[in-house]
Amino acid sequence: MKTERSRILSDRDLWMLIAQSSYGDSATPLNLRGAVLFGADLEGADLGGANLVGADLRKVNFSGTNLSGAFLAEANLEGANLQDANLTEAVLSKANLQNAKLSDADFTDANLSGVDAKGAEFVRADFTRADLSQCSFVNANFTQANLYKANLSGSDISGSNLMDANFAKTFLQDTVLDGVLNLIRAKGFKG
Repeated sequence: MKTERSRILSDRDLWMLIAQSSYGDSATPLNLRGAVLFGADLEGADLGGANLVGADLRKVNFSGTNLSGAFLAEANLEGANLQDANLTEAVLSKANLQNAKLSDADFTDANLSGVDAKGAEFVRADFTRADLSQCSFVNANFTQANLYKANLSGSDISGSNLMDANFAKTFLQDTVLDGVLNLIRAKGFKG
């Protein structure tokens, strides 16, 4: 019977890897595909373009982190802190964002298709032109979020708070809106 051994990286080890991947003319994006980084503190790190596909990122602190163009498809970000994070053009398709804190995060032109973000906080998050199709946003908080030209087709936002969210030109075909809160206070909503 084969036993699995895991290598534990400290936060300091992770910061060394980040620094080495971004140093000099031969800088290359960090590749942590499938890594287990549960609970790591990566606040303010520059992970632009990093490969974190399928990684275990539960409860990681990414507050203020640059994740622009990063690949986070199928990553587990349950309970992670991504407040003020830059996720422009990031790929998060089929990621687990349940109960994640994503307030003030920038998802401009990001791909979040198929994510599970039940109970997530998206207060003041920017989803301009983001692909949010086929997602579960049940009981999420979109207070003052910007969903301008976002694609929410086929998504379920039941029970979510939409207070002062911007829905101007948002694509909502087959979007489930059962029991949403403050829909009347959402801006630009045409239902």
